[in-house]
Amino acid sequence: MKSPQFMALLCALPAYAQVNAMPWQSDARFAAYSNTAMSITGDIAISNDDEKTVRTTANGTEIVLYIVEDRSSGWNLSDNEVWPGGVFAVDEDPGELENGNTLCGSDEATYVVFTPFADQPAGPFLQMAVFSGDAPENIESAGLCGTLNYGLD
Repeated sequence: MKSPQFMALLCALPAYAQVNAMPWQSDARFAAYSNTAMSITGDIAISNDDEKTVRTTANGTEIVLYIVEDRSSGWNLSDNEVWPGGVFAVDEDPGELENGNTLCGSDEATYVVFTPFADQPAGPFLQMAVFSGDAPENIESAGLCGTLNYGLD
């Protein structure tokens, strides 16, 4: 049984209403929504093929990501409910991005987790949580470097 938050998300995101059609599963562009996202990556694009997903930042840096799994877990910093998420291994840390910033400060980014959220009154957004170290189990896993938010249209 899906949580009430997951069901609200599906209602808020009709284009992503199928469980197998999450935002990171098809080619898409996302506008930087949070100040953190604006200062580190700018707008991003996700493109897919059978073996990998490439996240491209506004300055043209491509970051190759490999799907580890789609896993529902506690991905939201502001509540402990279970949310859907796509866990990806970072092929190689990209180094400096926008404004000389990096995904993980002085550490190397090793995993990112994409999670869609429905927020009132802000509307739907895609969170990208960045981790260093081992694969994360949830948002409270060791190695969380930060979260970046992007608008979902």
